[in-house]
Amino acid sequence: MWHFRFHGPTPEALVKGREKTYFAYFWNDLAADKRRSLSTADRNAYVAAYSRPGRMRAGWAYFAAWPDTANDFAQMAKTKLPMPVLSIAGEKASAAILVPQMKLVATNVTAVDLKDTGHWLMEERPQETMEALIAFL
Repeated sequence: MWHFRFHGPTPEALVKGREKTYFAYFWNDLAADKRRSLSTADRNAYVAAYSRPGRMRAGWAYFAAWPDTANDFAQMAKTKLPMPVLSIAGEKASAAILVPQMKLVATNVTAVDLKDTGHWLMEERPQETMEALIAFL
């Protein structure tokens, strides 16, 4: 949960010039197997993009807004979604918590838990992810 509160001038100063190390934590530790996480080319592209002035601040703004987002979602969740909803997650990431969360806000939930998969669905299990999406659609 620390990364939801990690933003502002001090974290920016700590990460500046160390973006590769910062992101490697997420790419490696949130994958079921870091060798199946993001490719070297993708990692380099993200590091180059987020190393530009203001980019880390902009990326962290998404997480900094989560308390307000949670309040907004609590209000919206008072009326359950009537349309079909797909919950797709990696077994070693959020699969165990995502489906119960979706069932709180939707009446027709299809769950797909990708075995031996972490947070990076398309990178770790591209074929299985696409098959799940196509089957749902």
